[in-house]
Amino acid sequence: MLSNAQVLTILGLSVLQVMGVIDPSLAKTPQMGWNSWNKYQCNVNETVIVNTANFMVSSGLKDLGYQYINIDDCWSLHQRDNSTQRIVPDPEKFPNGIKGVADKVHALGLKLGIYSDAGTNTCAGYPGSYGYEQIDAQAFSDWGVDYLKYDNCNNLGLAGNASISSKRYKRMGDALKNVSRPIFFSLCSWGQDDVWDWGRSVGGQSWRMSGDISDHWSSVVSIINQEVPIANISAPGGWNDMDMLEVGVYDQMTITEYTSHFSIWAAMKSPMILGNDITNMTSDIKNIITNKEVIAVSQDSLGESVKQRWVKGDTHLFAGPLSGQAYVALFLNEGNSTVTMTGTWSDVFNNKHANKQKSIAVRDLWAHTDLGSFRAAVSVDVEAHGVRMLRFNQQA
Repeated sequence: MLSNAQVLTILGLSVLQVMGVIDPSLAKTPQMGWNSWNKYQCNVNETVIVNTANFMVSSGLKDLGYQYINIDDCWSLHQRDNSTQRIVPDPEKFPNGIKGVADKVHALGLKLGIYSDAGTNTCAGYPGSYGYEQIDAQAFSDWGVDYLKYDNCNNLGLAGNASISSKRYKRMGDALKNVSRPIFFSLCSWGQDDVWDWGRSVGGQSWRMSGDISDHWSSVVSIINQEVPIANISAPGGWNDMDMLEVGVYDQMTITEYTSHFSIWAAMKSPMILGNDITNMTSDIKNIITNKEVIAVSQDSLGESVKQRWVKGDTHLFAGPLSGQAYVALFLNEGNSTVTMTGTWSDVFNNKHANKQKSIAVRDLWAHTDLGSFRAAVSVDVEAHGVRMLRFNQQA
C-alpha cells in the first residue's frame, strides 16, 4: 500500500495544497542553509553574513543545495521606529540595512532569512512581532527577506494548548500570505503544544519538534527519540524540524557522532541548517556536510522520512523508501562499543512477506562503496555512536 506522501507525490500535490493553505513550492524538500545563532549568537553583523554567503558559493555548498543564509536574533535596535512602527535594523551591525544585505545575498543566487518572535520580545530582548504581524511581514517583504524563523519567547502566557498557541502563530502566517513576496515560515515553538498537528494549518512549512539542540551526543539522541513517534508527519510542503545542525560548531562531539547526527537528520527529513563557521572548518567537517549521497537522501523527491523498524538494546534500525523504488536504511549504534547489526529484508522493507531470495544491490553512502548484492539480509559492523547508511537499489 502506498503511503500518504507517495500518493501526494504521484498526484503532484502536497499536504499543504490539499489543505488549501500556503503555496508549498518553497518546501518541496527540507530546506538547506545556514543560521548565525549557534556560532555567533548576538555577534551577528553584515560582514559575517556576507562573508558566509560568499563562502557558501565559493566552497561549492550552494551547488549542493544549501541556499538560505539566515540572520538570527539581535539584528535590530531595541525600539521600533516611532512613526512607521517597524523594527529598525541596528545601523552599526547592518549599516546598509537588511535590504542591503538581501541584495548582496541575492546577487550570489542565495536567499536571506530573518528572525522574529511570536511574543512581545525576542529571546534576547529585542522587539517581537506579536501585535505587529502585518507591519513586520510587510517590512520583511519590502527588504527582500525569503525566510522567517519565528521564535516563542515572551509570549504573554499564550501557550499551554494547541488552540492558544496555534492562534498566536496563525497571526503571522496570515500576515505572510498578505504580502507579495513568498517567505518561508519556520515555526520555532520548541515542540510545544503538539505543533506538528497544527503547524501546517497556520501556514508553517517547518516546525521545531523539540527543545533546543546542543553540541552533545546526548542531545542528538534525545531529539532522535522524540522524533520517532511523529516521523510520519513530515511530507513535501511541511517538515518536522529537529533543530539546527551542530556539526563542527564547538567540536564537542566526535567526527563519528557528527556523522551520525548528519545522517539521521537527512534521513528523517529534518531541515539541514548549518550552524558552524563554514569559512573556517576542518576537512573532516567539510566531508560530512558535503556528502552528496547523503544529501540526496535528504532532498529525495518522495519526501518520506525513515521509520524506526526496531530497537535492540542500544541499537536501532531505521529504514524508508526513496524515489525510483529504492530504499535507505540506517543502522545506528548508541552504545559504547562496536557491534554487528543485521537487517533482514522483512525488517528493512517492513514487509513480512518480503522475497528473501531476491538479490538486492547495496551501497554504503559514507564509504561511497558498492557492497555487492545480498539475499535475505545484510549485516554491518557499526562503531560506538556510529551509523552505517545503506542504499538499496530496489525493494524485496
